[in-house]
Amino acid sequence: MTVRKMTTPRERVKAVIHFKETDVLPWIEDFYDETILRWFREGLQVDKLMVIEWVMCFRDGVFLLNWPTVMGFDPHTYFGCQYLFGCYVPVDVGPIPRFKLRVLRENDRYTELLTETGSVARRFRKAEYTWYTMPMFIDFPVKDRQSWEEYKKRLNPNDPRRYPKDWEKEAYMQAFENYQAGNTVLGFNGFYGFGAQIMGIPTFNVMFYKDPQLMHEMVEYWEYFTMETIRDAVETLKDRIDMVYLWEDMAEKHGPCVSPKLYRQFFLPHYKKVIGFLRKNKIDRILMDSDGNVNPLLDLLVEAGITGLWPLEVNAGMDAISLRKKYGSKLFLVGNLDKRDLAKGGEAMRREVDSKLPVLKEMGGYIPGLDHAVHVEFTLQKFQDYAEYLKKYLPY
Repeated sequence: MTVRKMTTPRERVKAVIHFKETDVLPWIEDFYDETILRWFREGLQVDKLMVIEWVMCFRDGVFLLNWPTVMGFDPHTYFGCQYLFGCYVPVDVGPIPRFKLRVLRENDRYTELLTETGSVARRFRKAEYTWYTMPMFIDFPVKDRQSWEEYKKRLNPNDPRRYPKDWEKEAYMQAFENYQAGNTVLGFNGFYGFGAQIMGIPTFNVMFYKDPQLMHEMVEYWEYFTMETIRDAVETLKDRIDMVYLWEDMAEKHGPCVSPKLYRQFFLPHYKKVIGFLRKNKIDRILMDSDGNVNPLLDLLVEAGITGLWPLEVNAGMDAISLRKKYGSKLFLVGNLDKRDLAKGGEAMRREVDSKLPVLKEMGGYIPGLDHAVHVEFTLQKFQDYAEYLKKYLPY
C-alpha cells in the first residue's frame, strides 16, 4: 500500500477520522492531574515541569498567535502522543454570567464548592493516590420549571461575551487554516449531557415521566441556544473546524441512562437539526464522548448524525472491533484500550495492545488510546513501557 507522506498531527488526525490513508497513526491520550503529580513523586524529571512553547491561544478574550508562553508540564509532548482536542474554537456555550466559584462548607474530610455552572461539588481533602479524585456532585441548579426559567436567563445566545473581544472573522479564518499542531474542535454539550449537567441524572431522568412538557421545552431551547450561539463561528470557519465534540456521558456500565424510546422521542429530532446545520457548513465529523455502554443506542446515534465515539470503555462492554465490523465507516473510533490491563503492565499490557491495535489499524478509522483518561493506578514506568510498546505499531 502506498501512503501519502504527511507532516503535521492535524493532517494525520483528519485523514484517520475520514477513513483515509496516513503515514503514521495518531495516538491520543488524556491525563488526570493526580496521575502527573504521582509521576513527579516517582522521579519524573523536575526540569520537565516547565517548558517554553510558541502557542496559539486565547487570553483574557484576546486572540494570540505564535505567542511565547511558559506552560506547565505537557505529557503529550513528553510521551509522544496527542491531546484529543488540539485547538478549541473560542465560543462560550456555558451560562453567562457564571456562578461565582466559592467554598460553601468544609470539614476534615471534604470541601463543598459552588461551581461556575451552578452545581455543588464535593471533593475529598485527603484523597489517596490509588484512585483519581473526581468530585461528587451533590446538588444542581435546576429542579423544576421555575428554576429552569431562572437558569435560562444565563443562556442568552446573543450575549456579546460568548465570542472573544477581537472576533475578527478574516483573522480567525486564516489562523484556523494555518493551525497544524492538532485538530481544531468546536465543543458543546449534547442534549442529554446538557440536562444531566444542570439537573443531575436522577432528577433529569425522572422528569421525562413527571413533566414531559418541560423536558420538550428544555431540549427545544437547547437546540435554539446551541445553533444560535455557534452560528457565527460555524458559518465563518466552516470546514476549518475539523471536528465537533459533544459531551453526553449518557450511560453507565450496564447500559444507557435513557431508553431508545426516550432518545427517539426527546433528542433525535433536535440532533438532526443541529447536525444538519453543521453539515450544511461542511462540518461532517461529529464525535460523541460518553462513558459506559451505549450499545443499545448506537443505531439511533448513527441516525442522529454522530460519526465518532470515545472513549469506548471495555469494562462497560464496548468493543471497537465489533463496532467496526457492524458499522463500517459510519463511525470512527477513539480509545478502547483497557486501562485496567494497561496499568498492570508486562504481559497484560502487551496482550491488550496486540489483540486490538493491529486489527483496528488495518480496518481504518481508528485512533488508539486508553478507554478513558490515564488514571493514578499507572506508575510512571508502566506508562513509559506502554508508550514505547504502542509506538512500534504507529508507522505504516
